[in-house]
Amino acid sequence: MLLCKHDDLLSSPLDGSGDLHVDQRLTLAREIHSGDRRLTGRLLRCGLMHAPLLVCIHGGGCNGRYFDLPGFSVATLALAKGHDVLLVDRPGHGSSAPNRTATPIVEAADLLPNLLVPLLREYAPARLLVLGHSIGGAVALTLAAGGRLPIDAIAVSGIGRTPSRSALSWFSRFRINGLPPPNNFFFGPKGSYDWRAPIALRKVTEPWRLDEVSETLIEWPERFDVVAAALSMPVSIYLAEHEQIWQHEEVATGSLALKFPNVPRMVSCILPTGGHLNEIHMGGAEMVERQIAFLSAWSGRD
Repeated sequence: MLLCKHDDLLSSPLDGSGDLHVDQRLTLAREIHSGDRRLTGRLLRCGLMHAPLLVCIHGGGCNGRYFDLPGFSVATLALAKGHDVLLVDRPGHGSSAPNRTATPIVEAADLLPNLLVPLLREYAPARLLVLGHSIGGAVALTLAAGGRLPIDAIAVSGIGRTPSRSALSWFSRFRINGLPPPNNFFFGPKGSYDWRAPIALRKVTEPWRLDEVSETLIEWPERFDVVAAALSMPVSIYLAEHEQIWQHEEVATGSLALKFPNVPRMVSCILPTGGHLNEIHMGGAEMVERQIAFLSAWSGRD
């Protein structure tokens, strides 16, 4: 199994609880939206001029505040490291109006440039960085493959190329009964996450949508190779050891990385412990720190 090397790990502000212990800074928040409100977002500014902009794209069954959960806030850590942060609500989630197509991944990727271009003109960030989780990772990679934005680097987690048998089995039932995935799809074994994590997650939980689950598990694997081959910026992909939705083998053997022949830097590995929602597991802050370090170190513009 291709595990992330120990010397790739960064020191993390963990105390064993999963909390992100970072310096608190005055944060300027601003709500933004596209003209038809199919995309909305919350822009959090760190207070530095021309700070890198980190665009966070959430997965299924939640909204953009997944990245700002109390005690597990990705946004807080990024702000403390001198990044502005945009928490995006994908179409049909959070404050955003419903999607209009049967392919919400492609739709979100098509809409994001119109949301981001005015921000890039207004703030002129030093770098444009994209962080995606699960379905949001598929959106992030699709967005970058479109080539409409000057994205410097991408980091995604909880998204792979081939869905697991258990995920496909659940999907066949979901199409009939509409029941959400079981909890073990999202969490590792007891001890790998703090008891507060499931409670914090309730604040952002939303219904699962058949259209985006279908696109993710059925259509996304068919277009993965084309998307990967179109990318030309550094890419980082993490799956957790106890990931239940995506197969590990392609990451563990290194074959997934070979699907990205044109990127200058590729990191693809299995993180020890943790589950699909690795951001709110014990090693979540450590993973996020590694992602931010990767995005900053390997971005295309100095």
